[in-house]
Amino acid sequence: MEANEYGCLSQALTVAAMLSAETTLLPGQSKSTEKKRKHDHSDLPDGSGLGDHIQLLQIYDLWDQTNYDVEWCKDNNLQVRGMKFVRDVRKQLSQIMQKIAKDVGTDRRRKESQQDYRKLRKALSVGYANQLAERMMRHNGYRTLGFKPQLVQVHPSSVLRSDEEGMFPNYVVYHELISTSRPFMRNVCAVEMSWVMPILKKLEKLNINRLSGGSVRSEERAEGEESSLPKKDVDVAMPSDDRDSRIQAARDRFLARKAKS
Repeated sequence: MEANEYGCLSQALTVAAMLSAETTLLPGQSKSTEKKRKHDHSDLPDGSGLGDHIQLLQIYDLWDQTNYDVEWCKDNNLQVRGMKFVRDVRKQLSQIMQKIAKDVGTDRRRKESQQDYRKLRKALSVGYANQLAERMMRHNGYRTLGFKPQLVQVHPSSVLRSDEEGMFPNYVVYHELISTSRPFMRNVCAVEMSWVMPILKKLEKLNINRLSGGSVRSEERAEGEESSLPKKDVDVAMPSDDRDSRIQAARDRFLARKAKS
């Protein structure tokens, strides 16, 4: 819905569809060299240095310009079955959004500008608000921004570009976390601090207990149980002499009742 407001819904649908693929669409570290393609992996778009979401969008747009030519996928070492799946998913998403959106633009074929990518990246930062990360001060490690922060790194396969000093953007949005030798963010895209800060302020106000199905009563009950703990501690911490005297008194009463009977 944010993409609809920002006027980049068509792009957002493409990115969502590309991310929905169950397998990796792009050529990775090839394990076999059965065929030599006409084009090398380097001929594919690089995401304008902004990240993997933009690269996925650019790749789909190029395929769209070929009228979904299967041979183009083969020439660029892209998974044909996966790309067809993406096309079907995008078509379904478009049909759903046409009922509530301004302009899905399913047949739009034009080169997107940097300004449009800016709108898309802003929409991604809002749509994936729970999947944001902040770069550490003096290195390219990141800390996820959420309820359980953890230290992660950008996956080596990412096309995210570093600056002249070799540093990645201060903030990124990621699609998923994977753990191999260390935790990595896969499919990342650069976002700006001015987009992230309002999101963080909203996250801070969220009541996790209520979101997870809890209630105010459960919180009050928990507090009541906690308040009763010190009393139990007092009983446990009662001096041994006092406790022994009470036991002896109870024993004497018992013997007295037994003697009367």
